[in-house]
Amino acid sequence: MRDTLNALDDGARRSSGPRALFATYGSFSHVNAQLLNALGVEFPEVTFEAFNVGEAMRSNYAGLLSSLVNVPREYGLGSFRSRAVLRYRLFRNRAYFRAAEKLLQQRFGNRGFDFTVQTQSMFSAALPNCPNFVYTDHAARARLADEDQEGTGYPSNPWLDCERQIYEKAAHVFTFGPKIRNFLVEDYGIDPGKVSAIGAGASVRPARPLNTSLDRYAHRNILFVGVEWERKGGPELIEAFVKLRQRLPDVTLSIVGCSPEIDVDGCKVIGRRPLSEIEDYFRRATCFCMPSRVEPFGIVFLEAMQFGLPVVSTTAGDIGAIVKDGETGRLVPPRDSAGLAEALYQVLANAETCRKMGLAGLERGENFTWEAVARRLMAQTPAGGGDWAAEELNW
Repeated sequence: MRDTLNALDDGARRSSGPRALFATYGSFSHVNAQLLNALGVEFPEVTFEAFNVGEAMRSNYAGLLSSLVNVPREYGLGSFRSRAVLRYRLFRNRAYFRAAEKLLQQRFGNRGFDFTVQTQSMFSAALPNCPNFVYTDHAARARLADEDQEGTGYPSNPWLDCERQIYEKAAHVFTFGPKIRNFLVEDYGIDPGKVSAIGAGASVRPARPLNTSLDRYAHRNILFVGVEWERKGGPELIEAFVKLRQRLPDVTLSIVGCSPEIDVDGCKVIGRRPLSEIEDYFRRATCFCMPSRVEPFGIVFLEAMQFGLPVVSTTAGDIGAIVKDGETGRLVPPRDSAGLAEALYQVLANAETCRKMGLAGLERGENFTWEAVARRLMAQTPAGGGDWAAEELNW
């Protein structure tokens, strides 16, 4: 009787519209919640069932044990030298990948979804006879070209093979930016026709009209928003800020998201703040600067543009695809504090120049919303019907 009721229930839900599994791994810096909400707004006829694979795996003790046993085989005994190293490798080895895959198959393999959507490349949500769509900001092979900021090392070859299987099995792969799209095509050998760079959206957007007067851009208030101080280029920003104040003594700097120990005139460390409070800091700023050493994409740059701020950053990752150098801000090589100081001066010395770049960024920011991402992604799915295929992102 229970099986009959379940079948009838599934049939009723199917008749009301398509059903999709939305598989995630952790919060993903607010991305999962924002994207799921946008999908619901843009495609109310589709029922999305959210499932956090990372959370489920924490109670999968057999899977975690097999992963732990496999870590030294795949990475060596040095994996136990620190908690950070072990944690990185525990969740990036073949045994963990297989355990997560088995969990998903057992729980959802016979649920009759029309398609699945997964964010990130930490597992495969591909189910039998069900197209899977992947949305990710990073690829493991890209890390091989980046600095090892956390000292955790690089992914193993077996893990790279597992990740390649995610993309090969996917009906389509969506990346935040063009750099990772190119990695998938050139380094993973994925068919260019099944990989698209569709951007991302801003998690913080203005709730009321902005002040875009010349007076705002004359105040010379630099804003930094980031949790990982060193990876986000915080030390270089302080060096550049000290140099900049020699030329522009009234310039100030606000640091939000982390609490580095800094004793520099004109610099205020705000620390961690809830997402709901970040808008006020964007509104009070004149310019946004986060000179990342390593950056897969950088949603915070999209947020800065939403508030009409020129962006000064580096050429790391896909930042150059977001920020148009000389138009919506300035870019310098990573770790170049002298170049950063000069770039900040070029933006802040003249209020009209600063305002012009900020307004250009505000206009460009209209391309980067979660609603637009949802439409671009769904255009490839069985529920999308290609209605939004013409909505291209101008990189």
